[in-house]
Amino acid sequence: MELHEIMDGNRQSNRILIVDDEPEVHTVLGKMLVREGYSIQSAFNAEEAFEKVKTSKPDLIILDIMMPKISGIEVCNQLKGDPTTKDILILIVSARDAQADRIEGLTHGADDYVAKPFHLRSLVRKIEHMLQKRREEEFEASIRSE
Repeated sequence: MELHEIMDGNRQSNRILIVDDEPEVHTVLGKMLVREGYSIQSAFNAEEAFEKVKTSKPDLIILDIMMPKISGIEVCNQLKGDPTTKDILILIVSARDAQADRIEGLTHGADDYVAKPFHLRSLVRKIEHMLQKRREEEFEASIRSE
């Protein structure tokens, strides 16, 4: 892989899983991300999320904390504790905006945390930055291993 391929990135190859129990979040965020060239999947609860991750491992998960039955924090714990999924980037997007909530999310393995309501363009830029940073890390690791 060439440096320009890493730096330019290929959004078509980036798969994003949106995990939120609010259909409106899927609609609004999904449309914006598809328009930006990302491949999107949706899950409305933790069980669906685990199933989607098994069948088509995403590059990044946008994860709500407050969901029925299994919280986003527990989803994050399970994914980051599994060697086959620990490398998936997790961006928590939650209505819980207290500093303690942010710290809890990051402590349990989330790569970043954004409070609702959020500005769509800012969130897309954050996602781009997270994926770009991952590509750069993978590129550097490939150079070191040669």
